[in-house]
Amino acid sequence: MPLRQILSRFFLLSTLCMTLNTGHAFASASGLADSDETMEVSPLPAAPSASLEAQFRSIRRNLMFAGCRVAPLRDVWAPEALAFETSPETASADVDRLVPDAALALDTLKEMVTSLGGRFELKSAYRPAAYQDHLHEVWVKWVKELRNNRSSGCRALREDVGAEFARHQLLIRQQPAPASDHALGLAFDAAVAMPRIVRMNGKRVTVDKLAAMAGIKRPNSRRDPVHFTLLPERLHAIRYAQQFPSL
Repeated sequence: MPLRQILSRFFLLSTLCMTLNTGHAFASASGLADSDETMEVSPLPAAPSASLEAQFRSIRRNLMFAGCRVAPLRDVWAPEALAFETSPETASADVDRLVPDAALALDTLKEMVTSLGGRFELKSAYRPAAYQDHLHEVWVKWVKELRNNRSSGCRALREDVGAEFARHQLLIRQQPAPASDHALGLAFDAAVAMPRIVRMNGKRVTVDKLAAMAGIKRPNSRRDPVHFTLLPERLHAIRYAQQFPSL
């Protein structure tokens, strides 16, 4: 955003907040609230709303990074995505909004892995589309634009985006997709490992073999080894059922 536009928004919001506070002070000083002959009016806010405060933070960040040619991260405004953004450690494991088949597959895989002496660590499940888009933007901004950017004007932005990249525990070699089946409740991420000594019918038990038995698969086990999604036949059955919702 151009510096002139940033300053213009800042002064506009400042004027609005001053107007709201002045109006509130005038109403209190005049004693209108204590008069029985006056009409009831809704009290004016004594402080800027949460939305205005968020916009102030956004403007301050843009002013801080104005010396860098790389644009700062877009602000997260969607309420559902904002809940994930403010507490990624707890919100990321949202299994309640997985479709029933995906939730069952997750529980089945976890039970099989742990019963055979393996390790299962859930990383994330359902994610709002806006939050998924944010993760993608953080990865692109850090890996492709700022990680190797040594410009003195970009130092503050580089530190900011680098901290965001680390906070979300993103990996250089795993680029989040801009749109994902996480947002549809069809997938989850989990770090799964099996002991090499485990055998079934004389053959080594692998993570992918257990996943298939649970009705899921890893679309790309090399580039994204933690991502599990429903098998195509299950997805087809779900989409077919969605065409005929129960009345």
